[in-house]
Amino acid sequence: MLRAMKNTEKLFVLSERRYGKTSLVRAALGKLPKREFISAYVDLWPTDSETTFVAAVAKAITESMSSSTDKLIETAKRFFGSLSPSLTVDEEGKPTLSFGLAKHARIEPVLEEVLETPAKIASKNKPGVVVVLDEFQQLLEYGSDHVERRLRSVIQNHRGVSYIFLGSRKHLIQKMVLDKNRPLYRAGGHYPLGPIAEKEWQPFIREHFVAAHKRIDERAIHEVCELTQGHPFYTQHLCHALWELCEPKQAVTPEMIPTAAKVLLNRETYAYTTLWESLTLPQTVSQRTRG
Repeated sequence: MLRAMKNTEKLFVLSERRYGKTSLVRAALGKLPKREFISAYVDLWPTDSETTFVAAVAKAITESMSSSTDKLIETAKRFFGSLSPSLTVDEEGKPTLSFGLAKHARIEPVLEEVLETPAKIASKNKPGVVVVLDEFQQLLEYGSDHVERRLRSVIQNHRGVSYIFLGSRKHLIQKMVLDKNRPLYRAGGHYPLGPIAEKEWQPFIREHFVAAHKRIDERAIHEVCELTQGHPFYTQHLCHALWELCEPKQAVTPEMIPTAAKVLLNRETYAYTTLWESLTLPQTVSQRTRG
């Protein structure tokens, strides 16, 4: 991830939800030298159109360039004057930057302005610029491939800017970058994230139990990894349930593992029931067949 950022590459990171893509990319961004790189993290999950896309990207870029509230509006107007930036205060008294687009304004020039801004920053100030677009498959909900086409056209000519695309619906991302008929076909490298190997979990889990004056042996960790198949989110949640069951200065026993699994299942019953009830009949049959 760091090599891709430092070498101004375009990289598509693919995995199912809760595999830790966002945590991974944030950790990588945190290791970049602050004086040499500017990074903009854009969460596309709340977006549903070209207008909300440009607002989200403009907001992320502006906040990456300004460390103080006083300079937010100044920076926003300098780069995105056509988006009518404004600063409001939320219920907690924190300033919130937002962008609007005039009702009859044309989106094409605004989209172009926003997409070209990272390259302008890189060429003017000579820092490396990293743009992260999280939940990238959301572009498929916009009703057209206009953003995809403009994005492909723009980023292929950018120098000094790396783009990291994160996607949690693998089949949609694969469709976007592996289908010859899509604008972003082969637009960057692919980096699929899989489960974490048990050999990596062993010291991590053991050290966290020791820090709390508790013990868990290699066999118990193996059983945990067998249950979760190394899935980052569920492995940590199961270990947390075990940690709650294990008393200080005591060790995890084999009997605790199925008990901890039941605790998690009971906590998630409502979510699982809601998910099951949302399935169509063919999906329900398919899930029963897999089970």
